[in-house]
Amino acid sequence: MMAMLQMARNGGNPMQMLQQMAGQNPQAAQAMRLIQGKNPQQLRQIAENMAKERGVDLDQMARQMGLTLPK
Repeated sequence: MMAMLQMARNGGNPMQMLQQMAGQNPQAAQAMRLIQGKNPQQLRQIAENMAKERGVDLDQMARQMGLTLPK
């Protein structure tokens, strides 16, 4: 997870790492199925819903990780 965040911070594509993980981890494979074919707005909505289910503010969490999320 931290490696994916580091890639995102550096402008890299964390999808490559997720694809590798999907071959080894069923949870990563499920995440790949969830996000494939989605546009940025749909991905943000998914992330917001997941954060909300856990009582977390997505933008606040991103700031704590040093990320800026697109609107």
